[in-house]
Amino acid sequence: MIATNDEQATTDGFEISVDEGAYLVEHLDLSGRLPEVLALYIPMTGPDLAEPWKQLQRDRLTERGLLTANGTLPEVASLVRTIAHAEETLAIRIIPLHEPNTMLRVAIATRFGQYVVASRTCHMLLVQRVPAADWLAATTAVLAVNLGALEPAPLSDLIHLTAAEAARIADTAPGHATDRLIEHGLTPHDAAILNASSKPDVVTEITALRRVDDVTRRTKTAVSLLDTENHGRVLAWPRVGIDRQTHLTYAPMSNQRLDGALRALWASLDDR
Repeated sequence: MIATNDEQATTDGFEISVDEGAYLVEHLDLSGRLPEVLALYIPMTGPDLAEPWKQLQRDRLTERGLLTANGTLPEVASLVRTIAHAEETLAIRIIPLHEPNTMLRVAIATRFGQYVVASRTCHMLLVQRVPAADWLAATTAVLAVNLGALEPAPLSDLIHLTAAEAARIADTAPGHATDRLIEHGLTPHDAAILNASSKPDVVTEITALRRVDDVTRRTKTAVSLLDTENHGRVLAWPRVGIDRQTHLTYAPMSNQRLDGALRALWASLDDR
């Protein structure tokens, strides 16, 4: 962490309020460059309100030691610029469905082989370097901190559904989804787990962005982690079949499967 006040500063990261983060982005002339998932923007539009608000953020960042007489602390500016000018970014939304209006927003960005993660709640923004050599290492490290460990769901086999089939099952009347899944050939055991995972306690959605020649491409599909207290973690990822339909695969979570799912997510940008 980058320490504040009279503590010695290091180069690992910093934690500030969301308002301070929004001001810092504008101060570094990076407005509109950060991933949309972080939703960092100046909340005041009128100059009569915006200027006092900006002065307040400047004062707070100066007190923290992130702004100095010479400008933004170089380590801080470097981290934010890595995110703003990233070559590739994973946008992650972690949503505990039983907690209304709650979402953890995360962006893992890479540039010149360096990985940086920004995580924000409703009020706080944390930006850190991620000591990783590839996307799998960076993603598993970030998920371990922000999502925590959970046993893989005990599915007996991989489950394959088309997006249309999954949508029809989702529209099934309450209490009948398990029967519909059994009709699709699932065992009662796997059908019960997948039915529970369709209404998870926590859902994590991962999408990808790639910037080439200042043009940003975004994936149209997402990798999902579906967590239930009783059944563990299911990993779900899409692929486009030879029939051009979107197919979904559901499987017990593992790093190997997550690696394959992320590779498929990036590959979907190569195909466009």
